[in-house]
Amino acid sequence: MTPPPLPSVVHTLLTLCDDAFFATAATAKLDQETLRALAKRRSGVITAAAKGARPDDMGQGDPWIVRLAAAMAPIAPPRWMPMADVIEEGLSLELGARGVRSLFTSKPSEKDVARVRSLGSFAVRVLGAVLTVGANPRPDAQLAKQCLVASLGLPDDEQRALLEEPPAAAESLEIPQNLSPKLARAILRGAFTAAMLEGEGAREEQAVLLIGHKTGLPGEEITAAHGEARRAVEAGKTFGEAGVDALRFVLHDDPDERSTLAGTFARITLPIQARRDATEALNQAGPMKKHALDRRTREAVLGVVWAGVLRSNPSFARRAELVARHSAAAAELGGDESALEARKAIEAFLEPELCAATLLAPSAPR
Repeated sequence: MTPPPLPSVVHTLLTLCDDAFFATAATAKLDQETLRALAKRRSGVITAAAKGARPDDMGQGDPWIVRLAAAMAPIAPPRWMPMADVIEEGLSLELGARGVRSLFTSKPSEKDVARVRSLGSFAVRVLGAVLTVGANPRPDAQLAKQCLVASLGLPDDEQRALLEEPPAAAESLEIPQNLSPKLARAILRGAFTAAMLEGEGAREEQAVLLIGHKTGLPGEEITAAHGEARRAVEAGKTFGEAGVDALRFVLHDDPDERSTLAGTFARITLPIQARRDATEALNQAGPMKKHALDRRTREAVLGVVWAGVLRSNPSFARRAELVARHSAAAAELGGDESALEARKAIEAFLEPELCAATLLAPSAPR
């Protein structure tokens, strides 16, 4: 009888697959450099799993999402996260030291710390002002705020203080003197994105417009930020709906994995109403819908699905079934050849990481 795999290697596989799932969902791009960069950032977690610790996986819910958002901050901030552009503009201590200073230390300068503390706190307050318009807090408000605060990379006590700070109304926000027009526009894009999480968000958008005028940005710049946010939300919706449908189709006979993977993917890629519509169809059998995707988005969807498939460590026979479905899903997404490329990319990332983990396993031969 074939011996079972080492439990610690299975734990490592689960951690790596879920990290690959998150990174590809975060960027809507299947990119091995991004996967390797995330593995490097998460080396402590991966090594711990290889030595027998419990896996750090999506089953842990929102705390896992927050940890991965922070890990992705210096690589490629999650596109679904309001204020992702703010982090991409360098407003994060997760980037470490920059310029000549990086030759001597990984610690950011006091100037960078002060900048992130001031402008990062302002971005968090803007997000809070938009997400708490009206009497009822929005369902995703806390997760969005936690992801942004974690991505700033401030000390733990300052993160806790920002998270516990009561939200302020848009009209009472004070604009930092060192807020550049470029960063102001990035903050407005993030605020408009947050306003659209539940649909049109008319009251929320009015709050963003008020903040925009307070920053001193010209009206055309504010309008442009609104348009950019809307296009980003629509692109995310297209990606999210295709991914949920593909996961439903490929894993139709595995309800637990299907629910976990599709539910997590919908949570981090789709606005609330679109998420409800997509997840309501999860238990429906039948073929996939046709989805018109460009090559990059199609490969990302297929990469997300294959990372999800491999997290359960399927047998070779089971894998053959799933390969056939994965290829069929690719055809419905507009490109049969993309399935093989996506599988190769995910497996080329996993194999060396797992081989290294095997050497660290407690019961591995020495």
